[in-house]
Amino acid sequence: MTPRIRRTPSPQIDRSHVRRVFPGGRRPRNGSLSHMVEKTSSSLLSRLRDPNDQESWAEFVALYEPLLVRYVRKKGLGEHDAQDVVQGIFVALLRKLPMFQLDRDRGQFRTWLWQVTHNAVVDWARSRKRAQKAEGRVRETWQETGTQPDQDWDAEVRKRVLEFALQKVRGQTNPPTWVCFEEHLLKGRPGAEVGAELGVPANTVYVYALRVMKKVREQCEAYQEDLGRE
Repeated sequence: MTPRIRRTPSPQIDRSHVRRVFPGGRRPRNGSLSHMVEKTSSSLLSRLRDPNDQESWAEFVALYEPLLVRYVRKKGLGEHDAQDVVQGIFVALLRKLPMFQLDRDRGQFRTWLWQVTHNAVVDWARSRKRAQKAEGRVRETWQETGTQPDQDWDAEVRKRVLEFALQKVRGQTNPPTWVCFEEHLLKGRPGAEVGAELGVPANTVYVYALRVMKKVREQCEAYQEDLGRE
């Protein structure tokens, strides 16, 4: 049975937030932050070798389900069909991940996950004999992508990793510290203005905001370690 979790709203982000965490919209090279991560993302893949590890599967589903749904919907599937296809993808992953071998240098997991998704959508289109127009449109779109992930996939991966990292770090951060980060770095408000509302010096706002930023970067780097280099 595919592990299911209760869905929670994802933080709303824009491209400027991606650039703040990963300058240029890309993650830091050479694993510059990975030494600071206590539990790397690769350990998540390792834990998924045990199909009965419900906690690890819940984390995996929480991270990747919104990514997969958004991506396949961009490719022409409706909400209901997208949910069905994504559930099928997780069934396939539950079967295949225990045997998956990570190769970070080749960015293998990012590509492999995209291939599983690609195949699931093509299979869905082939099974929709009563919707020939939709089938042709989806199959044409997916056949044009070739054997490597397209720009939509890479953009959605970066977006979802950041969303999930923000959500996870927020749950581990006390509210005043998070407000400093959110108001100053995410919303771009002056530190002095935020500090006046919170009753703390502007320098405290800067320190708290940067402290949260560091945690978000570490968390993003951890999950990017699994996905591999772009």
